[in-house]
Amino acid sequence: MSQQKNYFSKGIWSLWTAAFILSALLGATPAYPQEKAKPPSFEETELMFLGEELYTVSIASRRIETLQRAPAAVTVISGEELKKYRTLAEVLRRVPGFFVDRNEVKERIYLRGIPDSFLVMMDGVPFSSDASTIDYPRGLELSLDYIEKIEIIRGPGSPLWGPDAFSGIINLVTKKGADVQGLQVGAERGSHDTTRSYATGGFNKNDWDGLISVSSVKSEGFEHDLHNDTERNHDHYVEAYGKVSYRDILEISGRYSRYRDFYTEPTFSLQGSEHKPFSFIQATLNKSMESSSVSLQGWFQYFDSLDDYDQSRFEQTNKQYGLEAKYNFNVFENHYATLGTSFRYNDGSKTTFEVKDEKFDYFPHYDNRLYSVYFQDKWKILKNLEATIGIRYDDSSAYDRFFSPRAGINYLFLDYFSAKLLYGRAFRTPSLAVLIEQSGLNPERIDSYEAELGFHYKNIFGAEINFFYNELDKLIERDASGAISNSGKENIRGIEFSVNGRPCRDLSLYANCSHLFGNRQKGARSVVEIPSSEDPSQTIESTIESFFNVAPDNVLNGGIDYSFLRHFRANVELNYVGERKLARGVEAVIGNRKRLGSYVLCDFNLFVKDLPIKGLEMALRVRNLTDKKYRTRGVFGLVDGEDAAAYVTIRYTF
Repeated sequence: MSQQKNYFSKGIWSLWTAAFILSALLGATPAYPQEKAKPPSFEETELMFLGEELYTVSIASRRIETLQRAPAAVTVISGEELKKYRTLAEVLRRVPGFFVDRNEVKERIYLRGIPDSFLVMMDGVPFSSDASTIDYPRGLELSLDYIEKIEIIRGPGSPLWGPDAFSGIINLVTKKGADVQGLQVGAERGSHDTTRSYATGGFNKNDWDGLISVSSVKSEGFEHDLHNDTERNHDHYVEAYGKVSYRDILEISGRYSRYRDFYTEPTFSLQGSEHKPFSFIQATLNKSMESSSVSLQGWFQYFDSLDDYDQSRFEQTNKQYGLEAKYNFNVFENHYATLGTSFRYNDGSKTTFEVKDEKFDYFPHYDNRLYSVYFQDKWKILKNLEATIGIRYDDSSAYDRFFSPRAGINYLFLDYFSAKLLYGRAFRTPSLAVLIEQSGLNPERIDSYEAELGFHYKNIFGAEINFFYNELDKLIERDASGAISNSGKENIRGIEFSVNGRPCRDLSLYANCSHLFGNRQKGARSVVEIPSSEDPSQTIESTIESFFNVAPDNVLNGGIDYSFLRHFRANVELNYVGERKLARGVEAVIGNRKRLGSYVLCDFNLFVKDLPIKGLEMALRVRNLTDKKYRTRGVFGLVDGEDAAAYVTIRYTF
């Protein structure tokens, strides 16, 4: 009964906060003394923070601002840049701070040395839940055709976005119907018996805007079949996305996804398949006034997970509901504030594990309620000096209470230089799949400190250098023996450098590098009992180490893009990955190898547009152009990387 009263009081508290925000929806505006000059309008206050920069970002402060003024380390990939990539993993591979590895099933993506530790969102809906904080669409299950741009934040995002925005945020910004204004159809054919077809349609008329996109993919995949008479089935993916909006007032959107990814596990000569799609529907209502704006959003997310591995089968169905109210307003003349509250309900009761026809049920009554409130103020101290301060309070029915503060200083000087000093805290709760193996785990926590210096000369040349120091606490890891636990306090430090330039209209170049150093590179240790070499009937203790969760110290990227003869565009991209540590100790652990060698991958893209007829686009995408032989770290052993592959795409716009 006391717990029900506690939930009731939290609900009343959230409703009071929401009621305050909703009051603005009824026309309330901040009061100012009549004798004073009227403050600038809401739109003017937003614009006064903007400069003449090509890209803007919306997730650093939950409003539109330029990359230089955003209180975060930000990268935006959009437009023609985005056409170079087939999957989200390919996009993130070129961004400083990221490293893309692959296990037996799919890509494993590290940000600043921590694997699968960032929040992926679309239309404000997270691709994460209590069921899983590490599963998100990263491969062919996500089509990039309806994505307008991808906003990437490196650094904690919990103060504004809540749990799972641990080491960063990936925001998938979808196109509008006005961006298409007609019908686009396309088909792809390529290596590994890959076929793909898709269609995107959009309209914009009488203040209404609509978009719909569908795609279907079938592929053998580059993984090798086992040396027996059994062939893996082809992977298949189906995705649909739709959005309709009225002016900037109302937006309704949704995504549906189904797929089955078949794979092989070469170490033990086993086969399996995976199915972990996210589907959602959301509705957002916005109202802008002279000095404020209000946003109300509700969403439903469905996560249906299946791991079918040899004689075992793990199934999970998770439903998540979210409600949020956000109020943006001007405080005095030079303050832009954001106040919000949200509620999430997660139902992960349907979780089963089946071994040899024997089924086990987990979490028969699992649910989690998360109540949150957050506040942030961005203060324009001087014309070129801004300060950001904010805090978020999260109260979970399954875990403890969390406070996530953030602070930042942005200073623009000498016309083209910018400096940022940033601090943020974030947390991430254990996924249900992990709790099945080890109950009683605590949420992970990170405190991040950053310093960034940038130089931006119009849109012709830019360079940034970023130093970060992350303090990690209670990070959930597997040790070398496979046991899961909360580790103690650790830290990881690193430096990121990026440069880009456009010496002429038709030529652009970019390069970036990331270097990690710190205690986290020591790997995870475990003490095991092994037979004595002198007396096999006796056992001795031996220490083994695993570096499965550790990124390489050095990653470099570079690319060149050249447009020629009006209709043609070509680009080449290079990705260098340094040595990766493996394990040492027991001879059976990956043959006692200590390191995997470095490698360089080269990708090539060629685009032809409006030739021979207007509206026709053709693309040739070549992956691993030099057919470099390399290996990645799987869960059970080493996995061969993708060999040379080519894909031809044809698209026509009506």
